[in-house]
Amino acid sequence: MAAHKGVNITNLDATPRVPASSEQVHGVLRVWYDTYETSSFAVDDTVALARMPAGSTIHDVILKADDLHGSSTLEVGDSDDPNRFISIVSTWNTAGQTQSMLGGSSKIADGTTAAMTGVGYRYTTETDILVKLTGNNAADAKTISMWVYYTTD
Repeated sequence: MAAHKGVNITNLDATPRVPASSEQVHGVLRVWYDTYETSSFAVDDTVALARMPAGSTIHDVILKADDLHGSSTLEVGDSDDPNRFISIVSTWNTAGQTQSMLGGSSKIADGTTAAMTGVGYRYTTETDILVKLTGNNAADAKTISMWVYYTTD
């Protein structure tokens, strides 16, 4: 049976020792949480639900929404890449649905889980994280909540 080491353990055991980034080892995890009521949210609208400081590294984004109607679709990203963190996820038609970069989905149809595309993404400038409504109109007053887990140097 072989014993293996991850990249950071290998670097720490090397001679000379290669220090690990504080974003990956012993970093301080921070969270940004915000909500939005969708009463005036129309197709292709975006809402800023987090402002990441320069030097922040994203570890997870969790999106939760009320029943937004049968064909409502949401994506999470920024002005440079509208689905950097969560690609378009459709059918937000059950209250309390969640989508996470790391954990996949809850109560969303099979095959719509998010890829881990933005895990470890590092911002070099202060940037807003945006939620975009890409299908159907969520005209009723419904709540969208988002948590962003990140570290900074």
